[in-house]
Amino acid sequence: MIVDDNMTNLIMAKKALEEEYEILPVSSGQTALEFLHEMPEPPDLILLDVEMPEVNGFYVISEIKNNPQLSNIPVIFLTAQDDPTTEVEGYYLGAVDYIKKPYSTTLLRKRLGVHIRLLETERRLTKVNDKLKEALSNKIHNIVELEYAIVEMFVSLMANRSHLIAEHSMRVEKYMGIYLEAVIRQGQFDLKKEDAEILLFASKMHDIGKICMTDRCLADMGDLSLAEKEFNHAHTVLGAEAVKKVMNVVSHNNFLQYAYNMCRSHHERWDGKGYPDNLMTTDIPIEARILAIVNSYDDFRNQNDGSQPLTHTEAVNRIRLWGGTHFDPDLVDVFLSIEREIERIAF
Repeated sequence: MIVDDNMTNLIMAKKALEEEYEILPVSSGQTALEFLHEMPEPPDLILLDVEMPEVNGFYVISEIKNNPQLSNIPVIFLTAQDDPTTEVEGYYLGAVDYIKKPYSTTLLRKRLGVHIRLLETERRLTKVNDKLKEALSNKIHNIVELEYAIVEMFVSLMANRSHLIAEHSMRVEKYMGIYLEAVIRQGQFDLKKEDAEILLFASKMHDIGKICMTDRCLADMGDLSLAEKEFNHAHTVLGAEAVKKVMNVVSHNNFLQYAYNMCRSHHERWDGKGYPDNLMTTDIPIEARILAIVNSYDDFRNQNDGSQPLTHTEAVNRIRLWGGTHFDPDLVDVFLSIEREIERIAF
């Protein structure tokens, strides 16, 4: 469904997409809501103009998201406004993307294609999840296979959304493997050898909340507005809530608990100045404190926020300097003891 009161824009969008999709063009927000309530089968995706008379796009998406039968439909805003505050408001209301006018037909097709692929992946995952629920209810599904299945589902989604997220997760997993061995060997922390494997593949999910980020935020070149940076921080909560939904359908599971803690708390700081919960010192789960160090190391070595990547030595020196402020100082000492092994990892 394409909703736009400008007939020229409506016709242009329809012509750009009608070869690949069945298009329902609608010229007002009120008509769109009437159609959505009457249609026997709702559209798979809605392109929604923001600035429309009488009923604007914000009202339309609020009505959609408050209707349980329609709330899962992805909504992409079309707007000529160039205001980050308005954009962030749209995301909080439930939009999955913003496309600014005027746009090229190529851009429209490409951006829509990304969301259609995500939608198809989501549907496949829903089918897989339904099968897993059935298997769990019959107590015939091996719990380890379930854990690996969950990881692979989320990794697949991340790879479809952004190769940067997928590659970052792969590198962090490698660093975690070496680091966890050293932490367990050191013996100071309440971690056992049998925890290492579960922690390792749970760590691959720490950035799943970034699936919900905008293209600009994912390709952060250091020019994000304050509102965009604050929205970007929400990936910790979004990822944790995704894991929580799985936790709600199974009994207590260490893997899911580790994944939840790492998603939510890997940007907390030892001094309490992190996010999203401003946790301090040992109130931060141990798995998140461990992950925070290797996650930051990889960010330092592969920064995409407009600054130059650091060398290995520079990255290690920064981690040493941030011990006791950003990071658990004891865990920093363990990391420093294996930094040469970290440096030798090749990708």
